[in-house]
Amino acid sequence: MTDSNRTRPGRLGRLWHEAKGSVAIIFALSATALIAFLGAGLDLSRAYVARQELSNVATLACQYSTRPALLQVAYSNNSGIATYVSQVNTFVTQSLSNQNFQVTQTNTTPFTYSALGSTGQVTLAATVPTLFLPIVSITSLPVGVTVSCATTQTQNNGGTSTTAGTVVVSESFENSACSGTCWSSFEPNGNQNQFISTPVSTFPTNVGYVGATGTEWTVMGYCLEIDATNVIRSTSADGTHAAELDCDNGSGTGGVSSISNKTYYPAGTYELRYSFAGRIAYPDYDPTYICGSTAGDVSWANDTNATAGSATNVLRTNQVGVYFDADQNGAPPTHVPLSGVTLAGSNLVDVCVTSTGWIQRSVKITVTTAGYYWLSFAADGANTSYGADIDAVQVCVTSCSGSVQDNFPSAWTSTPLLFEDSFASPAASGTTVNTAQVLDADDGASNNGWPGQTLSWATGPYDQVGIVRASALVDSGSQSLELDSYKGSGQSTSRRSVSRYFYLDPGYYSITYDYISAVKFNSVTGTNCTYAPSSSSALSSYSSTTSTPGKNQITNSTGNWPKDTNAVAVFMSHSLEASYPIGGSGLNAITSYYNPSGSTTTTPTVAPDSVSTSSYNTAQVNPVLDYCNYSSSWTTRTTYVEITKPGQYWLTIGAAGASTSQDQVGGIVDDVRVTALNSLYGSSPSFYAAVPTPTPASGGTVSYTGFSIVADPLTP
Repeated sequence: MTDSNRTRPGRLGRLWHEAKGSVAIIFALSATALIAFLGAGLDLSRAYVARQELSNVATLACQYSTRPALLQVAYSNNSGIATYVSQVNTFVTQSLSNQNFQVTQTNTTPFTYSALGSTGQVTLAATVPTLFLPIVSITSLPVGVTVSCATTQTQNNGGTSTTAGTVVVSESFENSACSGTCWSSFEPNGNQNQFISTPVSTFPTNVGYVGATGTEWTVMGYCLEIDATNVIRSTSADGTHAAELDCDNGSGTGGVSSISNKTYYPAGTYELRYSFAGRIAYPDYDPTYICGSTAGDVSWANDTNATAGSATNVLRTNQVGVYFDADQNGAPPTHVPLSGVTLAGSNLVDVCVTSTGWIQRSVKITVTTAGYYWLSFAADGANTSYGADIDAVQVCVTSCSGSVQDNFPSAWTSTPLLFEDSFASPAASGTTVNTAQVLDADDGASNNGWPGQTLSWATGPYDQVGIVRASALVDSGSQSLELDSYKGSGQSTSRRSVSRYFYLDPGYYSITYDYISAVKFNSVTGTNCTYAPSSSSALSSYSSTTSTPGKNQITNSTGNWPKDTNAVAVFMSHSLEASYPIGGSGLNAITSYYNPSGSTTTTPTVAPDSVSTSSYNTAQVNPVLDYCNYSSSWTTRTTYVEITKPGQYWLTIGAAGASTSQDQVGGIVDDVRVTALNSLYGSSPSFYAAVPTPTPASGGTVSYTGFSIVADPLTP
């Protein structure tokens, strides 16, 4: 066979050559598939390991997120949740680094937590590059894991202790932006000592002031002013600094502001304590303090006898309102006070108008719906840059340690006789033994009560009363007061009542006066009087109108008079509960009355001296403190009252004979005295009349959405 024959393959040869090419292709394809198959297992194994590492880190992060100490951060202050989430995410990053995780975790915020009490979640994701699968165009494998964290805060109520006495919020304003005896300001935007002329009326998103203990406060209005001791006051309630909410706007013309702290409150009872001190003196109020649980408690306090800087006749420049409100998407609701500047807070739980020194307030709060609540303090008075100081703020579980400060004015403790009037001035003209006169200029003697007041008695229903100068019928000084005399032309009655008001703080007081009958009956001796009658039966024996012979000791004339002609009753009422007379009408003029509804009429809608000896109601708003029907000689009467709210209280002494007794002669009084005994924390008298106050009554419950408060708690 020649070579040429060898180069010409036959059919088998050609088949062989063709088969060799196909086998090569098949082998190549099979090898690729085999390599891809074996490599995929390796790549998938690497991806599985990466996912396990992510799962381990996610599980550790969930465990870390439920630590009580870390949960405390979430519940601690305004930015608590953000700080809490950031700390857990930092833990995730560090854990991945510690485990030498070789690929990049692609979720930048793996831990999410939206609200207190919700469930946290860790979501980790990464892309694992492949080593073998690129031959089939698969360059990477995604892996991820999501783990739900049991962060529902069943442990320790979300990090807030429920142990009685535990302090939840504490602030004494010791963090100042200046050193030494100075004052500094913290603006709503977080700047310090940079005055703003336009108040911030939209609730800021940033914190304006952080106290020395880390408590965060958001500022609205102008600024929070921090005053060192001896800048405004010689003392602070706690530490060496206090806060003023009517700060300086840079020109000294205004600066009303509010501060708010957001804290999580589990359901339960809490006590808020804070200290308050008025800066601007209101001499008509001194030395009383004026505070309450509702706006209505202080609505009567409209005295403007004060000067704040360049502003004169200012209304309530010291007023501070305290508010407690459920969080509304990161902010509290707002209100617009006297100044017209929008400030934080809506649910008023306490308010103080003025005080002469540091007093301590206590508010009992029962949270029924757990959640974030804002505690706000707002300068609700005149916008003058002169306002009250607050200090020593605490919120405690159940109650704070120690007793609440007794705020009873110290001036009344050392010199308890507050007022005395023997009706010697103004002196009646002439030498007659009985004279018609007005008492509009009779200020009495304010021994240790209200040195700036120039008060006088108001007489009703006509501006006219009898002044007695007969020596036998004057017990102190040269004049006394007859309460049933001078039925002038056109006048419907000769019976008179005299009234004047006193600013009183919670406590016990005595009312003392001297009494004698103008008509001395031939057949009656001794004294017929009763203290604080408890029922109509206690007065029924005095209702006799039997005509009885006797002698008028003023004129020395004899005749017959009803047995109750000498009756005199003593009353006391809160200015918002009973009508009270408006003095200064002029001799013989009809008296106008200011009524609880706010109207002014000549006929009172709730008479300040209403009493019925046959159907006396002990629950009436103007209780009878004392009732005298007869005394043949001078007798000194002393009765007692209990005051449960700071307020303006009217003392009324009036003729109380039967309506048929229009004989123009009756009981005579002299030497009226008001004495402070002690606060409600002290011992009570053996008997007293409790003077009703506007609702809510002291110790009553005031309910709001999510919580309630106890109005004016009285126990230390």
